[in-house]
Amino acid sequence: MECIITIELGTNGVRLFAFDLKGNVINSTKASYPTFHSEPDYSEQDPEQIFITMLYVLKNFLIENIHPKKYKVKSICFIASMHSLLAVDAHGAPLGNVITWADNRGKKEALDLKNSQLGKKLYEATGTPIHPMSPLLKILWLKKNDPERFAQTHKFLTLKSYILQQLTGEYVIDYSLASATGLLNIHTMKWEGQALDYAGITVDRLPELCSV
Repeated sequence: MECIITIELGTNGVRLFAFDLKGNVINSTKASYPTFHSEPDYSEQDPEQIFITMLYVLKNFLIENIHPKKYKVKSICFIASMHSLLAVDAHGAPLGNVITWADNRGKKEALDLKNSQLGKKLYEATGTPIHPMSPLLKILWLKKNDPERFAQTHKFLTLKSYILQQLTGEYVIDYSLASATGLLNIHTMKWEGQALDYAGITVDRLPELCSV
């Protein structure tokens, strides 16, 4: 019997489900990982811990529930929260923790942009409201407040993009997550030049857009 595995990289932990091709649940499991609040408005997670947790849970889930004599895994689907940001170096190694959607440290930068003409133009182009959850504002915050990490960053990724890179070696992001970054022009379906200029980055520092 063919089945599909879904892996949800949630805020509180990872959840796995196996479905048959009719959509019936075969089995499921989950495991948690922590969120760190080292300062007011900060919300971060350890990307390497998340990756290791996911691999451990997936391995045990397959051993215990998806016997190769009974099931054939047709595909694996990844689901993740919007608005996360992770800076990685040229080797794909994390430069610090994942900044989660709940992180609010960029609220001043968000307010300044929201009240500007550029903010209105970017909202119209990207469809993403100007708020501190947006990866656009997270990148800008890093540029202003952590210039060393900003300068060392080879790619700015989402958590899902990081996990996919660890598994495949490719830097990619699907259009649904990209549309929530504040960096994607939803009319052209390309990275928005004005947003990149405002964040102080070039397109080569973002993952490749694709349907994943």
